[in-house]
Amino acid sequence: MKENSTPKSNPASSKKSGSTTNDDATMSAMLSVSGYSMMSSVAGNQCIAESNELLNQSGPGISKEVENAIVKKIEETKPQPTESEDGTGRRVILLRNAERMDRIFPEWVDMAFNEQGKYRPYDLNQPLQIPFRSGDFWDYRFDSPITELGNIMSMMVGRTLKLSKQQPYKIFVSPSLRCIQTAHCLLKCLTNKNLKMCIEPALFEWLSWYETLPNWLSEKDLLSAQYKIDVTYKPILSISEIRQHRNETSVECYQRCINAFKTIMSTQSENGNILFIVHSLTMDAITRYLNKADETNIPQNEINSMGGNYPYCSILFYEELNDKSWRLSPTVLPSITFMKFNNSLWDSAKLTAVYAKITVFVTLIESINISVIMLFFK
Repeated sequence: MKENSTPKSNPASSKKSGSTTNDDATMSAMLSVSGYSMMSSVAGNQCIAESNELLNQSGPGISKEVENAIVKKIEETKPQPTESEDGTGRRVILLRNAERMDRIFPEWVDMAFNEQGKYRPYDLNQPLQIPFRSGDFWDYRFDSPITELGNIMSMMVGRTLKLSKQQPYKIFVSPSLRCIQTAHCLLKCLTNKNLKMCIEPALFEWLSWYETLPNWLSEKDLLSAQYKIDVTYKPILSISEIRQHRNETSVECYQRCINAFKTIMSTQSENGNILFIVHSLTMDAITRYLNKADETNIPQNEINSMGGNYPYCSILFYEELNDKSWRLSPTVLPSITFMKFNNSLWDSAKLTAVYAKITVFVTLIESINISVIMLFFK
């Protein structure tokens, strides 16, 4: 969604975001009473109200029949092997970034920083520490970190990649902090401790959504925060080049993301899994390309609500076939479910593929109708 708020004026002197270089909260810090500020959050109050409503709706324990049905469903949806006779061995995993702070706590920058730029969380779902920024701490307004739940969900995804034996050999991420932190947490659970993320600015979402373009963390700051960055990777578009796309249309944004994906894949001939940690719009662009769906005629309201179509940490798994087409494999990785949240995308992705076929069919029908009308008037 488009950022509507405008940053308030910066203090007279530029303040640094004075956090430690390690973003992993320790148990002692979590037990510290002074670790959090006891401030009320509008978003927090709304969540409490919704939680109470859910509790009031709670009924008695599920019946044995329902329990058996659930167990049967789990058995039917167990991850299936991806090796097939008609596959090339190349596979793509698309993952959306984890839960972002500015969506859960829209006012967090105003409330969590003092005038000196010192960060102090006021909710348990906010990270105890955030990376140090060489620039102004107001840069966090347009380049938000992920929440504590986002950290946990990212590690859960990393764990399922490991347990499902679908670990990637290469990771490409958007330069956005939320994508980098998602990759950082995911990497903790993988076997290959030498695997590093390649930051690709060309995979960033639609810049027209931003009233102020983000100032992403520098390579120096990322390395100081102990993020595993592949400094040898040469991006398709540099930071300065991606900023030149400030006034791109949605169609141009989709084409940029697709071209970046195609360029990356042309350099990765090795068999195995390639992981892309990106935004909802980037996922939709790549998905449409892999499904051979139209990416040039997407309604604006659908683009603006794309975040709802691709939940946080949603995953899509594709395998390349011998004819160079791509097949969606929906049951390779299990989903994440809690409360009213589920990151499963099978229905959305399946409908995208079906929509492509329907579009072709409708076009054919329209052509037939036009031909019949022309014949009638002859």
